[in-house]
Order: sequence, then C-alpha cells, then structure tokens
Amino acid sequence: MEKILIVEDEQELALNIKDILGFIGYDVVGVLDNGVEVIDFLNHHHVDLIFMDIQIKGDIDGVELCKKIKLLKNIPIVYLTAFSDKFILDKIATTDYEGYILKPFTLQELQSAAYLALKNQSEKPVTNIKKNVFIVRDKGNTIPLQFDEILFFKADGLYTKIQTKTKTYVARNILKDMIQDLPEDTFVRVHKSYTINYKEVTSFNAKEIHIGEYTIPLRRGSLKEIKNLIEF
Repeated sequence: MEKILIVEDEQELALNIKDILGFIGYDVVGVLDNGVEVIDFLNHHHVDLIFMDIQIKGDIDGVELCKKIKLLKNIPIVYLTAFSDKFILDKIATTDYEGYILKPFTLQELQSAAYLALKNQSEKPVTNIKKNVFIVRDKGNTIPLQFDEILFFKADGLYTKIQTKTKTYVARNILKDMIQDLPEDTFVRVHKSYTINYKEVTSFNAKEIHIGEYTIPLRRGSLKEIKNLIEF
C-alpha cells in the first residue's frame, strides 16, 4: 500500500483529504503543516507521495519546501492550491513536481492525481542520486549532519542515539526507521541495536567492533561481511 504524506495547514481540509485517500486505498502516514516538521519526518519515514499545499505555516511556503525535499529525496509531489493565477503557476513551474489540483476538488480529481503521480514515478528510470546529509532535531533546532561525521546509530527503546565525532544526539524514532535511507556504501547494520559507519572502524574481532573509544557488539554471522567491507 502506497504511503502518502499530507502537508496542509487547514486542519479540517487535511483530515478530509486523509479520509478520502484512506477510502480509496492509500496509507496516509502523516498530516503536517510546516516545513521543519516535514523535513524531519521525511528523514525518518518512508513516503511514496506528498500532497503539498502552497500556503503552509512557517518561514517557507510549499514551493520552497518542494525544492528542499527534492534535494534530499526523489519523492513525487502534487500541489494543492486555491489559486491559478500566472504568478502562482510561474512559481510552481520553477520546481520539479508531478501535478497540481485546484481547491475545491472532487474525490475523482484527488484519486486521479495520486494515481498519475505514482504511476509516472514508477516509470522513471532509476538514478543513483542520494541525499548528502542526515537531518536530526536537537532542542528545537534542525541540524544537518554530513555522513562522514556520524560514527554509529544505537537503538534505545523507542529512541535512537546518533553518535558523531563530536556529540551524541537522541532522536524520537526507532532504529529501523532511522536507517532505511542511509547510503549502503557507508553504513552497515552489525547488530540488532547498532548500525555503524564502517569507514570509521579501527579494529574488530569475531565478537566486537571498535570505532575509536567505542566498543560495539557484532552479531553472529556478520564477521565475514565486515571483512569484505573493510580494507586495511
């Protein structure tokens, strides 16, 4: 079932859209109304399609948010707007988007927009474009981390600790959701509770891995994989 995120600051309309999408067979994984929350959500959750209102809360509008999202992930975006004047259309045209529908819209229009956006996305050639940073939230701030800054991720119940070379962050997401979009040429899961940046490994044996001062348990059967990944 395709997962859809709704970005809309009119709560009643957002819930109406959610109900319609659920009725026609989609899984609405979130309803948000500002850019900061959206970027954070996308860093920790898989989304197949976004319905994006142009007028949203916060310092940036839906068009600028679309540009930021496309730099991080290749997710199809369908705009929701109550305006069709040339200024809005010209602004939309500066972004990589998969469609737009005018408010008020019908069930059929919403269904068609979702179907076409997802179908066109599935037919696009696969590229090797990957996001360049990992986004974390710390005390209300959004912090972009370069991948080579991160040493490892550690599961801690419903939270995940992110250990960098200089600081430890704690994210309110489980490890599985945190690591699903990490580049495979840098990170590997070596234990049920740990995913490491294997380029930072300083030594290892059959039971554990060392990254500087940190000792990380190695699950049974992972030694061969680690040996293949790491070249001394």
